[in-house]
Amino acid sequence: MRVIPSSRTQLFPQPFEPLLPLPTSSHISPYLDFPKMSQPKYQTLGARKQREQSLLIPPAWRIDPKDYTTSYGKTASVHVPAEDSGFWEGNEWEITERNDAIDVVEGIKAGKWSAVEVTRAFCKRAAVVGQLTNCLTEIMFDAALKRAQDLDTDQKSHKPLGLLHGLPISLKDSYQIPGIDATIGLTALISHPSTSYSSLPALLLSLGAVLYVKTNVPQTMMTADSHNHVIGRTVNPYNTSLTAGGSSGGEGALIALKGSVLGFGTDLAGSIRIPAMCDGVYGFKPSAGVVPFAGQRIPIVEGWEGVGIKPVSGPLASTARACSWVVGEVVKAGAVEWDAECLRMRWLSEEDREFERLRDPRKLRIGVVRDDGLFSTTPPVKRGLEESVAKLEGAGVTVVPIQLPVMKEAGELVGGLLTIYGNEVGSPFTCGFTFSPTRSLFQATKTTQYLKTHLNQTSEPLIPSVINMKLVDTTSTPPPPRTIPEYLALHKKHTDIAEIYNNLWKDHQIDAIIMPPAPNTAVPHDAWGTVSYTVIWSLMDYPGFVIPVGKVESGDVVETEKEFYWEGDRGFYGLYTGPEDYRGAPIGVQIVGRKQDDQALGVVVGVIDSILNGGKS
Repeated sequence: MRVIPSSRTQLFPQPFEPLLPLPTSSHISPYLDFPKMSQPKYQTLGARKQREQSLLIPPAWRIDPKDYTTSYGKTASVHVPAEDSGFWEGNEWEITERNDAIDVVEGIKAGKWSAVEVTRAFCKRAAVVGQLTNCLTEIMFDAALKRAQDLDTDQKSHKPLGLLHGLPISLKDSYQIPGIDATIGLTALISHPSTSYSSLPALLLSLGAVLYVKTNVPQTMMTADSHNHVIGRTVNPYNTSLTAGGSSGGEGALIALKGSVLGFGTDLAGSIRIPAMCDGVYGFKPSAGVVPFAGQRIPIVEGWEGVGIKPVSGPLASTARACSWVVGEVVKAGAVEWDAECLRMRWLSEEDREFERLRDPRKLRIGVVRDDGLFSTTPPVKRGLEESVAKLEGAGVTVVPIQLPVMKEAGELVGGLLTIYGNEVGSPFTCGFTFSPTRSLFQATKTTQYLKTHLNQTSEPLIPSVINMKLVDTTSTPPPPRTIPEYLALHKKHTDIAEIYNNLWKDHQIDAIIMPPAPNTAVPHDAWGTVSYTVIWSLMDYPGFVIPVGKVESGDVVETEKEFYWEGDRGFYGLYTGPEDYRGAPIGVQIVGRKQDDQALGVVVGVIDSILNGGKS
């Protein structure tokens, strides 16, 4: 990993006077519940952490969440203060509401706004969104404003400006920044700040970015509910009874209400794509080795992340073009110089003749997957996909129906690769229901022992979503790791399935695949049950986008006459109880490309997004 070359890229260069007024205890939100010292250690630590972060929000930026909550029936939605509310000053509303990341950088470089002006606007809006959705884990407003001041000084001095000059970027909690906690949802890691940068934040700073907040994740970072005993639960801004997704759910909620214009999450089984769908934003899971991942804090045994299925870093943003753009800037900056696992890739101008055919909808061939053969799509998801397909066909795109092969075998392989240290499990595609395998996915593995060690330090219990998905059993003795012949058999199965999927592209001569990101929209808290629609592409190391295409409507009624693939399908489908309970829930589609064809996928997604949403290109 490259060492940060100069003080210009340092987030915390030297001690400095606060640039924002500090609140007193009278400004702490009345909606935070601070336990007494006699309560369990994990609660005491979590309460202290919440109090510390609450005090970092300036008094003038404090709101009463009740004033910005709209209730209807059994649920509610939240919204930021309106443009004419008197809450926003100067250009704060315009900057945060009407621009994507590309607009922001162009505006700063053109002198339309200063880096300080932009940073203050996003710090303020992030503070508001954090109070409404509980999405923030680390608040770094003062350091961010000092950083922005330095960038403005550079611009006034006519120094060369970075590719991301002045752009505020939010980060998932697992990314490490010196002096800042990376608890990854475990109370035992509170007040154990990082001592070095993860590779990606270091690279972003070298390009002129401003880092100002980190965002919430699930305890264990293994579920689709961003909930833990450190910060609490992040809620979906469009329907607070539903999950914001995970494990990058804090990013999804923050970007949904425009407290960030662009942030970075991580994705192993769907952790960028699922929150993007749940919160109605754009998310991009690149191929492995495109964006630096090294140096993160992760709750697994070291080295595991390089075996079988590789976790990746990727952006969530307010537009599709911003996702492609920022990945391109990272690649062009020489990602491999910051992370030895990164690829040496070229990133062309999107006007390059290589992409000429892909920019013409009439020459595109898109495969459509209506479901994965394991889990049926619920009515809003089915409608969202069919409406999208109809729009594509209306624009001249050739749409080719395809079915995903060997999904059951792929699920068994995922289970084997995720438990390489031992344990016989059922398919993780089915985890989350009482009818799923009785053994946990990570039953008595070394990953479980890592978690158990940290949980025991503070007497911290597992959160409901971890228990409900049967991910972790902390009560058993670890089994022996898999033997080399067993591992080689898994590798052989992996290559066999990869060849089958490679033939899928060749047989159908398609440029991309469009399908749902999940069989459902966001579901009630702690109820998420399958990642089959996303993890299959992680297994294949294919890049994937999620783009929003609408929300649940009154006509999305439950189908009374329906056949199911199996009892697990029936159970998961049953979570959808009708449009009233799911009011406001976003609907998304997933668009998948071939391995390491990330830029080509971005071009195709730009065309599709312009057809479906009139998106910026």
